[in-house]
Amino acid sequence: RSAYCYLTDMQTDDKSTESFRSSLDANYEWPALFMFKFIVPKDQITQILESFSVAPIKAQQSSSGRFTSYTFEMEMNSSQQVVDTYASVSEIPGLISL
Repeated sequence: RSAYCYLTDMQTDDKSTESFRSSLDANYEWPALFMFKFIVPKDQITQILESFSVAPIKAQQSSSGRFTSYTFEMEMNSSQQVVDTYASVSEIPGLISL
């Protein structure tokens, strides 16, 4: 079960954040293993890796070498913890959250 969506700037849109949180609560029983996926510009790789306490389970460089996608799985205790995790990396320039 997964709740995939693009998260652009959740901090500025409370309605989207609440909708995402509701979707998470409808699809997960907390605590749960949650998969995070990010596409990161080459210059920001260190920042994203330092933001997580676990190593990525998958890393794939784009064909141009300008971006790398990272997939992390982490045990989350609540939908709020998922939202907070996304918010904590939202300031990384050029980051795309999936």
